[in-house]
Amino acid sequence: MTRQPIYIAYAVTSDQEGLMPLCWHSEKQRAGEVGEELALQDGLTFYGVFGCNHADYSATNSFPDDHRLNANKT
Repeated sequence: MTRQPIYIAYAVTSDQEGLMPLCWHSEKQRAGEVGEELALQDGLTFYGVFGCNHADYSATNSFPDDHRLNANKT
């Protein structure tokens, strides 16, 4: 299994969970750029980017099926 750091961008939510993952990327700067744009599109407040060291590719599939990242693109 290939392992690499990934970076996950988060937005602030109004529910009790507090933060919502927006996207991930293998480059921190790109995760931030895309995360900021997604937050802006959805009227959310961008929070920041957190790194996950030595994450494997299964981590990229760890968002729930009903998460916006897994929504069908029409």
